[in-house]
Amino acid sequence: MLNDSHLIVVAGENGKVIGQNSTARQKLGDGKGLYCWDLMNGLQKTEKLPCRQGCVLEILGSSVNKARNTRIKQDGKHHQLTCVPANGMVVCVLTSTLEDSTDVSQSLSPREREVMQLLADGETTSSIAAQLQVNESTIRTHIERMRAKLCVSTRAAVVAEGYRLGYLG
Repeated sequence: MLNDSHLIVVAGENGKVIGQNSTARQKLGDGKGLYCWDLMNGLQKTEKLPCRQGCVLEILGSSVNKARNTRIKQDGKHHQLTCVPANGMVVCVLTSTLEDSTDVSQSLSPREREVMQLLADGETTSSIAAQLQVNESTIRTHIERMRAKLCVSTRAAVVAEGYRLGYLG
């Protein structure tokens, strides 16, 4: 699950950082307005980091469902960097590969997984409700429950965690 120890950076369509969590600010400094690849390359003692000039634009230009998952090594420990396109942004999440995600994966309902896929496809609450023939409030409830189960605070983070856990891909 995502928590405060996970590093999260959000880049806009131009590749510049528009948001980051407190862990990212502590490890990398305030990156708002910097290019994502420049900020991420500030990680100390990191091997196999895929970040390079224009990588955000490549991810956005590929396909809505194309996340990039890369195993990296930082300070001698294995991590996974997942970069996910979501609504014209790219959400990058650095997590430890040693975490056990089994409990979370078993706790999401089939309907929550369906809503997650539609979020990853860029659908809005109202369009998801129309497609699934339910009220918008029902979709909002599914999203809130996923946010709580995954310990994330945004829809984009739900999608990023969905890719990391293997629900999406």
